[in-house]
Amino acid sequence: MSKGNIFLINKYMKIVCLYINKLLGLVMKKLIINFWYGQISLWKSYWIIGELVNAIVIFLIINIEIRYLNNIHANELLPFINFYNFSFLNKVLIIIWTTFITVGIWRAAENYKGNFIWIFLTLLFLSYRIFTMRMIFFN
Repeated sequence: MSKGNIFLINKYMKIVCLYINKLLGLVMKKLIINFWYGQISLWKSYWIIGELVNAIVIFLIINIEIRYLNNIHANELLPFINFYNFSFLNKVLIIIWTTFITVGIWRAAENYKGNFIWIFLTLLFLSYRIFTMRMIFFN
């Protein structure tokens, strides 16, 4: 291949990558907005975002606390996570993240048209989650 062809292929690859990046950004933005307004089904909101994605976010925050902020207390409390010894920045991140997922799941429960027991159990669990947020600042 000549140098001109490689340059053109490189140029087109950059354009395709930018287009895919923009498209994925729009899809993620729409997904986040739909979740915030409760327009995603209750089971997806609760199990995928409220449990799976939440576990990944908490795992990342714990790793940031241990590796980059050198919090040796976070290592000792891993079976039972206690956010009391976390840095202020991570506490704020956890509060923002928990508020986001709680509002999204709560609204999805309000929009749910199925059996009432699932709405009740979801709202009960979310109330417990909000109640336990006090442990971030008070032990």
